[in-house]
Amino acid sequence: KTPPGTGTGGRFSGNLAELQVDLDWHEANYAMQQTYISEALSFAGLMFQSAAASGRAKILLILTDGKIHDASQLSTARAVLDGQGVQTFGVVLRRFDQHTQTDIDAEEVLSTIVSEPREDHY
Repeated sequence: KTPPGTGTGGRFSGNLAELQVDLDWHEANYAMQQTYISEALSFAGLMFQSAAASGRAKILLILTDGKIHDASQLSTARAVLDGQGVQTFGVVLRRFDQHTQTDIDAEEVLSTIVSEPREDHY
């Protein structure tokens, strides 16, 4: 779904009012839903294969704010990205000022799929 009424199509426009509308729309439509990353990694792999990506640094930033539900499928997608030379970083966005078990679980999963050395990419 594309956020209605902003004209940004979900892209970063730099206009604070447009970004706030996009954020409000995202929270109303997607916040607190389940997080699946393997399909996104597969899609990223396809993007990095394209001719447009050749000659550019291949960097992937994974952001999550919840429990990752497809952790068992991530190693295959990660192997494809490794084969393409993609450098992957991971960030867990916390909703509270203290770590929750959901945060800890998401961090554990992300730490297995970021690039080596893991401590520099997570």
